[in-house]
Amino acid sequence: MKVKEVGMRLLSKAVLANVKKEANSACVFLGYQPKMPEKAKKLKTKNG
Repeated sequence: MKVKEVGMRLLSKAVLANVKKEANSACVFLGYQPKMPEKAKKLKTKNG
């Protein structure tokens, strides 16, 4: 594999892990919660 492909795979895994974490958390600022994209909502856990 080329270095660029490996880098993109690592980056995509990191981004996916971050989106999963962010989908299950709330904003710390009271009164401000940005709209979540529909694709990110699908990653949200039921009891998390």
